[in-house]
Amino acid sequence: MRLKCIECSEHFEVKPLYKCPNCNGILDVVYDVKNEKLRDLTSSNDLKQTFIFHDHKTDNLLGEGNTPIVSLSKTARRVHTGNLYAKCEFLNPSGSFKDRPVAAGIKKALEFGYEKIIVASSGNGAASVSAFAARFGLDCIILVPESTPDEKVKQAHFYGGKVIKVKGPYSNSFNLALRLSEVSPYYNLTTTFINPYTIEGDKGVAYEAHFQLNQWPDYVVVPIGAGPLLVGTFKGFKELKELFDLDCPLPRMIGVQATGCSPIAEAFKLGLEYVSEEENPQTIAGGIGDGLLGYSEDGTYTLDIIRESGGLCIDVSDGELLAAQSELAKEEGMFVEPSAATSLAGWRKAFKGKDMTETSSLLLMTGHGLKDMKSIDQTNEIIPCILPNVDDLIRLIQK
Repeated sequence: MRLKCIECSEHFEVKPLYKCPNCNGILDVVYDVKNEKLRDLTSSNDLKQTFIFHDHKTDNLLGEGNTPIVSLSKTARRVHTGNLYAKCEFLNPSGSFKDRPVAAGIKKALEFGYEKIIVASSGNGAASVSAFAARFGLDCIILVPESTPDEKVKQAHFYGGKVIKVKGPYSNSFNLALRLSEVSPYYNLTTTFINPYTIEGDKGVAYEAHFQLNQWPDYVVVPIGAGPLLVGTFKGFKELKELFDLDCPLPRMIGVQATGCSPIAEAFKLGLEYVSEEENPQTIAGGIGDGLLGYSEDGTYTLDIIRESGGLCIDVSDGELLAAQSELAKEEGMFVEPSAATSLAGWRKAFKGKDMTETSSLLLMTGHGLKDMKSIDQTNEIIPCILPNVDDLIRLIQK
């Protein structure tokens, strides 16, 4: 195992690096996959021990991972598609997929001897880092945008993390956390591409899907800000293909952004080589409202991976994602936050009018609906209240 720069291809030993010392490029963790003993890798947990936690004994730190895959049967029947699945990442311990990359990052923080950690987050990463920090007795600083939903702020604070709001968009929190980690002994667990080890945690989605499904999905649909979950998931499938010498196509990755903050989708739509910054994100889906201000190369990396997979990147309006959120709750019994619902909204928009009867798709449901209740509050529905009288109850039911 070693670090490799995706730009200049220089290799480095495993240590706490955030960027390539030579060219400032993004760093990736690479392995000599073929040297691993296949007989010892018979489950997703075996794979995690080897290719996520790197100690051949750890497969989780707080019960994260092994989330179920559920068939969205009602939705599939209505739109006449083939197999349509949801991976329920909102069932992770802190309520979102962020527990995967944070666990991988926390493991490295402990190995490197850090006692203090910092994270910039739009909310889900904040709660996750605070939870893991409490578990392992680490001091943590959590920077969130001023607009972060109260539910996420309170959750992170209740775990004991020191939560600090930062004025402006998420990028301000990101850049401030980076500066502190460069001048103080805080290990940066921000789950973009700044920490190469956190991305490894996202590979667990692919490892688990490999054993949960009879065959790989044709498409994997992922809500994205900067895109590490999409990149990590695709990396996991690539490792599986090489490791087990599988004769099957890799899934095509579909990244979904909110229209009010869609720098990667815009670059894909225009056929551009590089992603540009979005200075003023405007969307209800705060979990993916990352304008990449000061680190647009993260978006470019995700764009490259989407194209490598033969997939696409699409944006959906707040109205479309809120409709998808309501549909998932009322028809599939799945309560996810607005950011997570973009996977269904994006899948529907990408394949509208196309024959999908022979395809399978896996939608990543990234965060629980209880983490962001603002969209629910906007329904203005009045909940009735009656006296404990059966006649009153019957009259109300019959209305």
